[in-house]
Amino acid sequence: MNELQRIFEEKYEEGKNFLISAPTGSGKTYLAKEILLKAKGISVYVSPLKALSREVYEDIRDKRDTKYVDSDVYEDDLRSFKSKTLLSTYEKFDSSIRHKYGWLRKVEVVVIDEIHNVESDRGLAIENIVLWAKKNGVQIIGLSATLPSVKNYANWLKAEVIEYNKRTVPLHECIAYPYVIRCYDNDFTIPLEPLNGIRNEKLEILIPALRYIIKQGKNALVFVRSRKSAESLAETLRKFGFNASHYHSGVPLEERRQIVEMLKKGEINVVVSTTALGQGVNLPVYATIFYDTVLPESDEKGNLKGWRDLNLMEFKQMAGRAGRPGFDKEGMSIIISTSMRKAEEFRRKYFSSSYEEEKSTYSLDDLSLGVISWREGYSKEDLQSILKCSLKFNKITEEEFLKSLNALKEVNLIEEDGGGIFLTPLGKAVSLSYIDISLLKGFQIISSDLLTTVVSSNAVAQELRGCKCGRELLKRWSNGEDFSSLCKNLSAKDINEVISNSRWISFALYRVLKALGKNDEAKEALKLYYQIKYGVPFEGVRLAKLGLDRGTVMKLLVDKKIKDEKDLCIKIFTPPLKILMKERGYDPAGVCKEVYSKDLDVYEMARVVTKYYGKEFEGKKIDKEILEKLISLGIVEKKVRKEKDGNEKIVYFIQPFS
Repeated sequence: MNELQRIFEEKYEEGKNFLISAPTGSGKTYLAKEILLKAKGISVYVSPLKALSREVYEDIRDKRDTKYVDSDVYEDDLRSFKSKTLLSTYEKFDSSIRHKYGWLRKVEVVVIDEIHNVESDRGLAIENIVLWAKKNGVQIIGLSATLPSVKNYANWLKAEVIEYNKRTVPLHECIAYPYVIRCYDNDFTIPLEPLNGIRNEKLEILIPALRYIIKQGKNALVFVRSRKSAESLAETLRKFGFNASHYHSGVPLEERRQIVEMLKKGEINVVVSTTALGQGVNLPVYATIFYDTVLPESDEKGNLKGWRDLNLMEFKQMAGRAGRPGFDKEGMSIIISTSMRKAEEFRRKYFSSSYEEEKSTYSLDDLSLGVISWREGYSKEDLQSILKCSLKFNKITEEEFLKSLNALKEVNLIEEDGGGIFLTPLGKAVSLSYIDISLLKGFQIISSDLLTTVVSSNAVAQELRGCKCGRELLKRWSNGEDFSSLCKNLSAKDINEVISNSRWISFALYRVLKALGKNDEAKEALKLYYQIKYGVPFEGVRLAKLGLDRGTVMKLLVDKKIKDEKDLCIKIFTPPLKILMKERGYDPAGVCKEVYSKDLDVYEMARVVTKYYGKEFEGKKIDKEILEKLISLGIVEKKVRKEKDGNEKIVYFIQPFS
């Protein structure tokens, strides 16, 4: 038990809210796991990233009945949750609250990791979770390494503060400039060997700094501004003899896992990542090096507008990744600077303790809708008092509050009845679809081409990263066609994000259209959702629901002329289909097990087709009803054959399939 854990154990009281402010590597996650495991009722852990929640899940899954969920935020898949612990992102748990699931009454404690994200674009979900928890007497444990104002957060959470500033592994805050590394926390200076013959000033400082670190038998994580920069710099560093690899959100998950393992084994000693991935990078490194200190800014369509400086909270969060408990006695955070003057600017900006106030992007309208979704029937006075308990809107005036309510009424999201405030069907659709009210305004001008509406939404356009062929890409994907020639600047992971967000927006579109009474358009939106979900034309959706991959479905539709799941399961044991299914890695019986259990006639027809495939047979051997169904489906042909004695005989024949 380390010092932070000892302090927490001494102060901890069941049911009391706590705010734990402590550096990265101090043991906050250990405390979170202990709280989750000891809860008598349901315990919940939420974080900004699926990877962080999965990491905690892997550690406790064998000790408690635990569920980790990584499904889309809008999916209604937690209604029958029966485990003792839930691990998810902020938004997924907020979605559960909006759905008003019955099991929420049994939630005893919510652990909110990286709670400072309430002041980011993730803030809406965190605010709604905290308001719900406080109103329902659910214990809140907030965790963070970088809080702009501990006092403000403690007041917001109504929590006792445990502030611990000592890292398990001390972190030296340093700047490298010609030709030294100067550490400002201990006023220590490390001379660097000048590197001649390089025209890039920053590279001229980075390489000697890395050589110093590698010479100590250590490793480093280098942050740069973009994916392209990460790949380019990693390649350059390899030319200088470093075992370097790039690591960014476009790299497939399995490949990223391999990089982490190689780093642990010492097969890689430098990883180059993007500043944008900083919060999610949890690599075992001795040093974090900031080659760039900027983040990309994009417009609503995903086009790069420019770059902004990392704020102090973001910088501290990323810098704190350095220093590996159990491996290192210290860690280093180093900013690369090309001059002493620039180094002084960096020192004042990043090595102070004065956090700037962040501008969170969510609106009062969005938060009001979120609260009403779990507490319908509240009076205006009650709703305003709840919203005043939020971090962002704790000082709202009655005029601001009423203006927000009127805005929600104007777009038909809420209505008043008997002094209480309720969601309209449209309001429920918007809230449960987890879309911003600003996005709804875009739905008011719905194109007759639903695909265009989906692609032009901010959520999808931003993931396209400026690619102009987004509509064509999505069209080809949803029709089961090849799209490899489109949007070549996007990685496989990027395209997965485009498809994921398109799935979300198309389903939201379906809900909104249905709530607006536009039933025909809603049906078309639902069809589009299924096509995007499975990546096949609508006639292939039922085949995809059997668990078949996109490629297999298209082979069945195009090459084998299979019409639907019943058609497949009637013919699946014939040689052409049986061979295809086994080549694609499927067990024919397993694929059709559910179809057969729901419709015994399909099973009986499959037996007939399998037995008499490519053969003539007499009808008297087959159940009459089954035979008639096979004839009506065009699978069995009825023939009249003349016998040698001149009599006619009726026989049946199953023509071989291509």
